[in-house]
Amino acid sequence: MSQNLYIKDFKSLKVWQKSNALEQDIGELVKGFPSYEQYRLTDQLVRAVRSIGANIAEGNTQLFIKRELFHANAALGSAGEVRNHLLTAFQNNYISKEQYEILDNKTTEIIKMLYGYIKRLKLEIGNDSDFSDS
Repeated sequence: MSQNLYIKDFKSLKVWQKSNALEQDIGELVKGFPSYEQYRLTDQLVRAVRSIGANIAEGNTQLFIKRELFHANAALGSAGEVRNHLLTAFQNNYISKEQYEILDNKTTEIIKMLYGYIKRLKLEIGNDSDFSDS
């Protein structure tokens, strides 16, 4: 094994940094949810937002680009799930319109960043189409 081994650090990725910040924001937000939502919406929202950063980290640490791409796509799905749960929280009056819009915009920004990340990974494996199955 080479003495000059390069280890990728997911924490240096802007998309991971933004997803980590969103996770912290949502962690604070759900403290105000009704207690009867603890094992329903609260749990689902927290799990979904944690999954974004966790999948970015897991994929970025992989040796194979196709595995990294798989996890980036999973992070993208989790971000969509977060948007859905935030809308549910707003529709049930657990959060204000302002809170909803701020967090939805942050999540949408992460989704756009993930699209760029996925596109870059696809270029690395020689597949430059935006939405194919590779």
